[in-house]
This record gives sequence, C-alpha cells and structure tokens, in this order.
Amino acid sequence: MSNQILSIITINYNNQLGLQKTMDSVLAQQWQQFEYLVIDGGSTDESITIIKANEKHIDYWVSEKDSGIFNAMNKGIENATGNYLLFLNSGDLLNGANALQNFIAHPNFKGDIIYGDYVFEKGQKIYPDVLTPLFFIKSSLPHQSTFFKSTIFDEMGSYDETYKIAADRAFYMACFLSGRFKFNHINYPLTKYDLTGLSNNPEFKVVKKQEDEAIFKKYYGIFYSDYKHYLKLEKELASLKRTTIKGILKRIKKRLKL
Repeated sequence: MSNQILSIITINYNNQLGLQKTMDSVLAQQWQQFEYLVIDGGSTDESITIIKANEKHIDYWVSEKDSGIFNAMNKGIENATGNYLLFLNSGDLLNGANALQNFIAHPNFKGDIIYGDYVFEKGQKIYPDVLTPLFFIKSSLPHQSTFFKSTIFDEMGSYDETYKIAADRAFYMACFLSGRFKFNHINYPLTKYDLTGLSNNPEFKVVKKQEDEAIFKKYYGIFYSDYKHYLKLEKELASLKRTTIKGILKRIKKRLKL
C-alpha cells in the first residue's frame, strides 16, 4: 500500500485559465501529504506551458489525445498510488489553503466514499448525511468533493466510458446499490465548484438526460417506474402546497426580503 494518503487528479483540455486556478489552489495547500497528477487531453492552448512551469510540484502528468472526460479520469486512476483519490478537474478549486487539512482532520473522515459539500459563485450545496436509492435518481454526489478509497476501483472497475457525461453518476450508483462500501458525509465545503463544466452545459442537456435514463433503467430495473411515479406524486404535492395560504404567505415573505 502507498504511503501517500491522497492522489489529486486534475484533467484538462484547452482550459488554461481554469487549469492555472485549479493548480494554484492545490499547490497552496498547507497540508501536503498528497501526490498530484495532471491528465491533459492534448491541449493546443497554453496549458502545457502552465504544466511545465509547475512540473516540480507534479508527480505525474501526460498530454495526449483522449476519448473524453472519463477516459482521462481513468488514466488518472491507472497512475494514482494514493490510498484515496480526489478528482479536481480544471476550473474547480479547493476552498482555501486549509481545505484538505480541515477535511481530513474532521472526525467523520472515515469510510470508503467520503463526500463533502461545495460552494459556488452565489451559494452552496450541502449534501444529506443519509443516502437512499431515490437520492441518486434526484441527484448525485460531487466528484470534486469526494474522496474515493483506491481499492474501490479495483473491485468495481473504472468509469464506464460509454457514458460521456454521466459516468460518475453511474459509478456512484453502482457503488451504493452494491452495498459493499461505506459512504460518509462531512459537512464541510471542500471545494469551489465551476458551474461552467460539461455536465451543466445546456448544449449537452439532451445527451445527459438520455444517459441518466439509461443508467436508471440499468441499475433500478423494474423498480424505476415506481420511483418515477413517486417523484411525480411528490412534485404534484409540492405544487398543491404552493397554492395553500401558508404557501402563498411563504412566497410573499421571500419576495419582500429581496
């Protein structure tokens, strides 16, 4: 087993500004017991110049053509030696110089898949302590705020590259439904999330929806229609609540605060 506690993997393609910001946030960490890997997809901008300028701080890097985000992330997995892996892609930042130290020193830092929260430009995202199968239909966990024990990839394999956008969601779902791994939440904003990433790009909305549907059907099978029906009823109930006096007063109060 490696003596390194953590491998941080950054993938990048023609995002020199995002890469520089991500790299700066990693190298600024007060806690340095990690190895750093940069997987570049053969960028034609100044990304390679940035990588070479910081080469002494990078344990492994490569710049070559790949077949997509998850092909690049799988390359990172293959070359990582840490006990835990963190995927911090170009544009995403660690939330301050003490982010890693605070996260790892937290009393809840235990388990196989340890997930934190994140902040973004106008708010924050806090995840539940307890996960359910329904959660993964409604949402997913943030790979940029998740520590994966490296042995998970030995047991489950790497990311399924047939999915171009939703492979991380599929991986979380497969791990959770297997019942073989301990998920643990740390209520701490580990990262600053770049909302301009591929999964939030409107151009890929149709593809994402198609991939999500395929994943749900694969992992939930005949129970997926029941979950869909439940979500429909939940949405209808929320809509009805909005028309009650209490719901109307709540919306008025919210608007008055603006």
